Amino acid sequence: MRRTPDGWIEAKLGDIAEEVTVGHVGSMASEYQESGVMFLRSQNIVPHGFDLSDVRHISPEFHARLRKSSLVAGDVVTVRTGKPGATAVIPDGWQAANCSDLVITRPGPNLDSRWLSYYINSVAGGFISNRLVGAVQQHFNVGAAREMDLCLPSMREQRAIAEVLGALDDKIAANRKLAGTAESLLASRFAVLELDVDYGEKACLEEYFELNPKCARPNVEEPVYLDMQKLPTSELLVSDWERRPAKGGARFMNGDTLLARITPCLENGKAGYVDFLEDGEVALGSTEYIVFRSRPAVPRELAYFLVTSSRFRTMAIQHLVGTSGRQRLSANDVAAFTVRRVNSETLMEWGQFASPLVEQLGSLRDENRMLANIRDALLPRLMSGELRVRDAEKVVENVL
Repeated sequence: MRRTPDGWIEAKLGDIAEEVTVGHVGSMASEYQESGVMFLRSQNIVPHGFDLSDVRHISPEFHARLRKSSLVAGDVVTVRTGKPGATAVIPDGWQAANCSDLVITRPGPNLDSRWLSYYINSVAGGFISNRLVGAVQQHFNVGAAREMDLCLPSMREQRAIAEVLGALDDKIAANRKLAGTAESLLASRFAVLELDVDYGEKACLEEYFELNPKCARPNVEEPVYLDMQKLPTSELLVSDWERRPAKGGARFMNGDTLLARITPCLENGKAGYVDFLEDGEVALGSTEYIVFRSRPAVPRELAYFLVTSSRFRTMAIQHLVGTSGRQRLSANDVAAFTVRRVNSETLMEWGQFASPLVEQLGSLRDENRMLANIRDALLPRLMSGELRVRDAEKVVENVL
């Protein structure tokens, strides 16, 4: 039986929080618009933060009608459906926000928002998984949230725990912002090439890239494997992969660009540039993407910016074929796509600009992966009282 640390208390979330409620539940399709008040859904919440690459918006008038699900700084939001339990805190600086199908916790005077978010993302995972309901699409309901057991330190220690973990997350956020700036510079410089414009002398895409090129089989039992769902939608570099037993699948190497070729992944913009493998290592992945490899004298990074351009996306979706549940883009159709022919000197100049920025992105990604691993190792020990804040601070000081 777990011992409660001295000075800590045990309480139900519903007893200690000011309010535990749920975001709007109901049809929303007719209410979305291009701009307005940010409207969060399950896919916008990730542990400790937000993914706003596909965020929706609603009108200020509709937002005013949904007063119950209106969000303010300090509210803690938890995913109910999809990946139940992922939790984040609404930050300062958001002028207005609303949500659907999220558990909303408004902490009381003895509960720190950031501490609660870290708590739910860590030790409460088992609690949530044991209380999911629904036969097909499971969800975590508000009643179960109110019954969540908290092992609660003093407000001072809650804030100290949140501060030491937050230092790691703040560095992760700063790195992401820096990476976003680098990616914007790369995209702007790519636009100057005018490779994807619809005028000038034309060249088939296959003149620049090999599609689904052959390479050796991985010679290990558990090679790096990249599932279709691990391809990013808003970042250049692939950042989520695993080693697992795999005998077949598409093969790729560093410098390759991977493009999802099925709906809805293609429509959602899933693509990524590979640079995380050891030298000479070959990886496996889903057969449902097309692998692009630059030909000699063509910058390795070029394919990513081409396949994520709006013109290419529009053309690709128009070439989807198939009558069953999923439609697919064929490599043959991609090979026939045309781009503006650009001379080799211009391409080389672009590559000299792009290469160091992509290398910087890789360093930022690797650092964030390390920081997240440290945070996730400290988190349950701090939440249980096994590790004291002063000892965790020493660990954090050594990496920041």
